[in-house]
Amino acid sequence: MLLSSLLLLNNNVQANSLWNDNSESLFTDDKANEVGDLLTIIIQESTTASQQASTDASQSSQANVGAGTGILNFIRAFGVNQSDTNSATGTTSRSGSLDTKITVQIVEVLPNGNFKISGKKHITINNEKQEVEMTGIVRPTDITADNTIDSTYVADVTINYQGKGAIGDKQKPGIINRILDWFF
Repeated sequence: MLLSSLLLLNNNVQANSLWNDNSESLFTDDKANEVGDLLTIIIQESTTASQQASTDASQSSQANVGAGTGILNFIRAFGVNQSDTNSATGTTSRSGSLDTKITVQIVEVLPNGNFKISGKKHITINNEKQEVEMTGIVRPTDITADNTIDSTYVADVTINYQGKGAIGDKQKPGIINRILDWFF
């Protein structure tokens, strides 16, 4: 009787699987692979450029005309000397860095399997507005298991970083300086 009551209790037990029938494969990651999927780009860009130029140029010329003879004896002998010297030097340098993360969306799967991506990020802190916009092309093999990719692996990348607000406004020259720069 104990055995039959245990058998009756076991009829109500159902087996559940750890496998989800909606999963693609037991051996694949859930990496972004189609239009609309999201990727997180880790932007760590640093640029430095400098240029230096120097020019030294000089030129001289001389022309002498002798006195006229015969019916041209009224022409006196004369000479012309000309010289020109020019020297210029210049140096420019610029550097910048940007460290942030931005989540972008796959907007197109290219015929070779690469992904065209695009995304924007808007941040406002103390009335300072910052915007990061990014487009580019990534290879599926460069995407990590957690759907991130380093910005150095993005081809044809365009990263646009802009800021507006009181601090950004103070970085611009004043109206008088801009007028003087326009004239000179």
